[in-house]
Amino acid sequence: MATTLQSKAAAVGIAPANLQALLAPTLQFETEAESPFSDGYSIDKETAALSKFIAGGAKESDPLYDRYVELLDRRERLAQMQAEHAERGGADVLAQRSDVMGLEALGGLVDESSDQMTIHTIEAYRMFLGRAREPGSRNAPIMGGKRVASALKNLWQLTQNDNPYADWALVRHEHGVNEVLQHLRSEIKVAEAELEAMRKRGLSLAVLSSSSPQVVNLGFRSPYGYAISMLIVEYDYFVRIQKTLQRKNMKTDEQARDALGKVSRAILSVFYGTTRFDRWLSQPDMRALSRVDWVNQEGDAAKRVHAALEIFGPVPSAIYKGDIAPSHSRRRYSLSEAERAVLLDVGGRLEAAEHGEAGAVSAAPDANAGAPAA
Repeated sequence: MATTLQSKAAAVGIAPANLQALLAPTLQFETEAESPFSDGYSIDKETAALSKFIAGGAKESDPLYDRYVELLDRRERLAQMQAEHAERGGADVLAQRSDVMGLEALGGLVDESSDQMTIHTIEAYRMFLGRAREPGSRNAPIMGGKRVASALKNLWQLTQNDNPYADWALVRHEHGVNEVLQHLRSEIKVAEAELEAMRKRGLSLAVLSSSSPQVVNLGFRSPYGYAISMLIVEYDYFVRIQKTLQRKNMKTDEQARDALGKVSRAILSVFYGTTRFDRWLSQPDMRALSRVDWVNQEGDAAKRVHAALEIFGPVPSAIYKGDIAPSHSRRRYSLSEAERAVLLDVGGRLEAAEHGEAGAVSAAPDANAGAPAA
């Protein structure tokens, strides 16, 4: 009876086309390893394989029509899977809706309390605050840590534009600060060893500290601001221990002044080199500087590259290619293969220019500013 009804349905044209073929488990299709489906079905590969068939009108009489129907179904299933995943907020399928709502309501990370820095010495406090030029005075202003922290934040934000000179400025700053810190820690270690030697001989000498240390609340908006505070507290302790040796007859006045002066000049050298990069790169006509400007050297892009070369000299090829990068960056690293190929090509030409013109980078104006004295 069923067979008779099927025959009549087919005769009058109301039976679904190729229904048995659609229900058959032997449908052939393209697969891929990262398919969202358990059988490995590949929507992208099937779309490519059926492109001519679809462009030709996707006729029902064509044997490929079954695969086309399957493709449409898989697309709907994938869309549904994605919608369910989004509704769960990416949580496991066993998660309840109340759990997902908690995930959506979860706030961002904030400090449990205020970040603070305790300073004992005038030298360190002045190094942090800086000094503006006094009205009517010819005394040069002193660049302070707060101003440098602001400059570093600007440079850090410029890395989002894929600005190689911002990367260079941050790398140079980190290198300079690390050299200063190595010197500070080495000198502190020597001084502490001298104090420990005196203690073993029976004379215990306390390190000087302020009778009224100042606590500074920190609210930096970039990782580099906190790096500045770490440098300042290290410098503060160095000043304390050097003055301890001076006051307790373990160093002469001249030796203490020389030790303090050497370090303060090194820190200021780093600070001035960093703010110089910020001052020029933050100019309105330079803020858009990007690695792509070296490829599309036309109009404003050409002007930006030319200005950067005039002010700072050529950017090192290792910086441009990303072989050397700052510790913290907002640069987009998910490059396409084409973008990566262009970056390597330009970087290779910069590297060739470096080898062809020995010292071209290091001889650039202020290229090595910020390197502290040993």
